[in-house]
Amino acid sequence: MTKVLALLGAAVLLASGYFLTMRKDVTPVHSEGVDPVFVAAEGRVEALPGQEVQVGAEMTGRIETVLVREGDRVKKGQVIARLESKDIVARLNEAEAQRNLEKAKLEEVSAGARPEEIAQAAAAYRAASADLDLAQTNLARYRRLIAEGVVPTAAVDERQREYEVARNRLQEATERQALIEKGPRAETIEAQRMSVERAEVAKQYLERLLEKTVVAAPISGTIIRKNLHDGEVVYTENPLPLVVIANTERTRINAEVDETDSGRIHVGDLVEIRSDAYPGKIFNGEIEEIAHYVGGRQVVPNDPSRNMGVKVVQVKITLPSGSPLKLGMTAEVRIRPKGD
Repeated sequence: MTKVLALLGAAVLLASGYFLTMRKDVTPVHSEGVDPVFVAAEGRVEALPGQEVQVGAEMTGRIETVLVREGDRVKKGQVIARLESKDIVARLNEAEAQRNLEKAKLEEVSAGARPEEIAQAAAAYRAASADLDLAQTNLARYRRLIAEGVVPTAAVDERQREYEVARNRLQEATERQALIEKGPRAETIEAQRMSVERAEVAKQYLERLLEKTVVAAPISGTIIRKNLHDGEVVYTENPLPLVVIANTERTRINAEVDETDSGRIHVGDLVEIRSDAYPGKIFNGEIEEIAHYVGGRQVVPNDPSRNMGVKVVQVKITLPSGSPLKLGMTAEVRIRPKGD
């Protein structure tokens, strides 16, 4: 009996030692195949800030022609569409003609009287002066004849009226000659100058309006969407742009990291990027920006088991230049935190 108990005790000790030894060699298994070294997330390819632009028109009008198609490469400043402008061109021509007319009037007013006008005024003055001398002489002669009783008093009255008319004409001629020699008044010149300025402002307004009928590319890039076509009307208040231009050479990933993992990642962490469009290929990236707020998911995860209700942090990840990933394409990312 004693031997049996001793054998049982030894067997228990051996089993205990075996299980203790086996426990030390056990490696923890993580559920769902998640590698704790990485932080997994989903993201979408987007253009860099300022590298995707919705292009509309600065004025409401009917489109005369759209000069680009989807997929076309355009350069900054290149004309991509024109609006109908016949009415504006006609109004501009009229405004330019009016401006030229007002300028000509200003030059005429500023120059003063022409030499011919000055000569005419001088001649008129001399003629009026001579007429007055003659009228004065006739009046004096008739007064002597009345005194001698040769002519009636009524004849002297007629000569008196002729004298008054001649004197008034000389006064008018004198004032006209003085006015012509003095030149135009400052008020007249200033009033005409204001007329020229008003005509110039009207012309410049129509020139700016005509410029707005030309739609140019604000950046260099690719036409990724074309929403309107020839003959359609574009409205300044319409949110639908005429075209969308993006620089597809400069893109990044906007990834959504679960808020529970946000404390593990840092700017500068290396990232592996995979896309179903390029199976077996891995693109390398790096975290360049981490948002300071959390929000709801915008990208639907490929893994249906992931909770759509989990709050996420937006993380911007650089892509190598010339990456084949297209704008709007979804991608899976694996971030290797520096501290792990």
